[in-house]
Amino acid sequence: MQKKLVFFITPLLLFACSPKNQRDAHIETATLAYQQDGKDFEGFIAYPKNAGKKLAAVLVIHDWDGLDDYEKMRAKMLAENGYFAFAMDMYGKGIRAKDHKEAGELSGTYGKDRKLLRSRLETALNILKARKEIDPTKIVVLGYCFGGMAAIESALMGADLKGVVTFHAALGFPTLAADTKNIKEPLLIHHGGADAFVKPEQIKALKSEFDKAKIEYQFIVYDGATHGFTVRANNGHAEHLGMQYDGKADLASWASTLTFLRKVL
Repeated sequence: MQKKLVFFITPLLLFACSPKNQRDAHIETATLAYQQDGKDFEGFIAYPKNAGKKLAAVLVIHDWDGLDDYEKMRAKMLAENGYFAFAMDMYGKGIRAKDHKEAGELSGTYGKDRKLLRSRLETALNILKARKEIDPTKIVVLGYCFGGMAAIESALMGADLKGVVTFHAALGFPTLAADTKNIKEPLLIHHGGADAFVKPEQIKALKSEFDKAKIEYQFIVYDGATHGFTVRANNGHAEHLGMQYDGKADLASWASTLTFLRKVL
């Protein structure tokens, strides 16, 4: 389903953009160490202080660089809006891309090995569900770029979720036709109209399979926005592969996300 864009900023969004010292006064943050298959991982959690109730939760999945300050910032923004956020570590403790070449190699490992990708997702979801602070029946998966692909993969593998949100996601799925039947939750997909990294045939295939299976989804296109449009560091130059931050698309997609989370959680 294609959506027309309306750019607006909600009060919640303004709160999410409050100064850092105000922000951190209202939330708890911590590094979360965990293991899988004898390997160490290091995620990040953020949640409201003194919530007084079980919280709805969001699993945040990083882009191809690996978990860094960007996803931690987004986790804090989610916490400011009343959610327990867990930014998972797909690659492993200390494994972060030094450049785009290494990022492509790291993310490519999981793009090719979807069984490994799904096992990492399952572990992270189980860790999140075990947290005493959350309501394990109220979880959304949210991802950026590579993490957006992984978020949709979590739906394709049949994870018990309330929703999936993606920003400038990679959209190639080798088991799409076979696994769309496993999707039980609505999806919100934010895509740049000038995204040169996603092939038009991948978008066409995704929409076709979702429509065929009567999946509830929104595919929102931001005209002129490139891949990576939510990342302020992207300047459109060669070292950023042409990716360019788009303030209007960033704010609109975040407002759209907050509306979606309030609806499904």
